[in-house]
Amino acid sequence: MTGRLIGYPTGWTLAVFDDADAAEAAKSELEESGIGPDDLILLAGPEATDRMSRLGTSSGLGARMRRAMQFMTMDQLPDLRVYELALEGGRPVLGARIGDIDKRRAATEVIRRHRGHFVNRFGAWATEEIAPWRGEMPDLPQYMRR
Repeated sequence: MTGRLIGYPTGWTLAVFDDADAAEAAKSELEESGIGPDDLILLAGPEATDRMSRLGTSSGLGARMRRAMQFMTMDQLPDLRVYELALEGGRPVLGARIGDIDKRRAATEVIRRHRGHFVNRFGAWATEEIAPWRGEMPDLPQYMRR
């Protein structure tokens, strides 16, 4: 696992996995397909929540950015919190940054084949939902639910 932290995930596709082996397998297959190390990150383990929380509502610049963006891009806030909750619950989150639409489609097929779910691509102004959450959704405050 890399120690790198992704900032606000514009351009990234994020996916939750219920098991670490499936996440590792998806990451390996994506690496073999040519996605470079700067464009692929697997968040897992005890420090993952802290790394992801930089995208969340905790504190610092990330928190200020999210509060400011709340007025512009409300649809992204609940999704980011769901990824944080997934990490807190021990589920790995895989992120891939792929600009080319055909390569991105192929990558999302790899992710889904390895049982990745809650797959979303974060654009500059909106989130594209690729695959919904599978199973019981983490508990979100009412104001963050869709």
